[in-house]
Amino acid sequence: MYIQLKKSNGTGYVYLVESFRKDDGSIGHRTLKKLGRLEDLTKDDPDALEKLRKEVKIKSSELRGAINKDKVGKLRNIAHNTRKVDYVSGLPQINYANYVIYSVWVEVLKLEYRLDYLQKRYHSGLKYRLSEILFITVALDILNLNPAKEQSGREVYGEHLGFLGIDYSYEEYLDCLEDAKRVVNEETLRILRFIVKNLSEQYGVEFLKTASSNMEQLHLNLDRSVLNDLSLDDNGDDDKNTISAEELVLTKEARIIQIFSFLRIIIMKIIKYKLQESSGQDYDFSLIRSAMQKAVLLVDYPFDSNSSFLYIKRDNGESVLLMNQIMKAVGLQPLLNIIDKIELGHRLHTKFKEDRQIIPAYIYNKLPQQ
Repeated sequence: MYIQLKKSNGTGYVYLVESFRKDDGSIGHRTLKKLGRLEDLTKDDPDALEKLRKEVKIKSSELRGAINKDKVGKLRNIAHNTRKVDYVSGLPQINYANYVIYSVWVEVLKLEYRLDYLQKRYHSGLKYRLSEILFITVALDILNLNPAKEQSGREVYGEHLGFLGIDYSYEEYLDCLEDAKRVVNEETLRILRFIVKNLSEQYGVEFLKTASSNMEQLHLNLDRSVLNDLSLDDNGDDDKNTISAEELVLTKEARIIQIFSFLRIIIMKIIKYKLQESSGQDYDFSLIRSAMQKAVLLVDYPFDSNSSFLYIKRDNGESVLLMNQIMKAVGLQPLLNIIDKIELGHRLHTKFKEDRQIIPAYIYNKLPQQ
């Protein structure tokens, strides 16, 4: 809320006004109350207008704080119970650490661009998006979220926990993954050449070598001769394979496991590198992974059409502080404790017109109908 002055026929009038978000995300303004003529307000006290502005500012801040406090208070008990594996009641959860991983996937590795290109050129018949399926695989591996490996006290990716903005149930993902493995097996050389080319240019050979020990069985230990063999200056000639398929001696399944393992290690190493560069502190991989595992938002869904979806951080301790630093390190903005879809999109550098874009469909469709 704030004070606004308007003139009509030379006379000043004072209004109490508030800003609000329209459905399209733009800012609107509406008058809450007409407070009268300016000369009447300042008749006995010349500073009355300035005092009124300060009072409204304080009241506005107190009101926002009261609303947030009330929301957090109501959710505290529910939030405490959402740490259980067999979570069947309360509010849905979405992990937002996938946006940190996605930032590296897109901005550093540029894999979304490359995989979309390979799919369009060589695998146009796929009924799923290859980049999304491979990204989910790596994100699940990094965050150790796997319904098939349930452990007491651990969250799992599944019926009540999804990734923010990723519209695949675990069953749908598994169906697509089986075919995606076939594509990865065919495109091993193109994918590896592209990753190595990008990372060697950005971080240098030594950076890559420290994360490549698990690739030695693929004859890709990333020394200078191998980098030359990978044709870093091939000018985009995808058909120029200087490493023959016979050199990749592992079985199809083992090779795919190695590639995903390599991606997981590289992405975590990049996140750690960026975090150290940004914060000046050297965090263990285990702490980084733990903070990302706990980066979960509770979905506070409305029961009537006049209310809005809100997203509330489930945990608010040291792990969130580290997660905030991780997000800053990769170029994102830390999320507020309570946030709506417009501000959420702004901080994740995207745009959400509807809450359906945030909440996976298999979760959204189970919410009570408004």
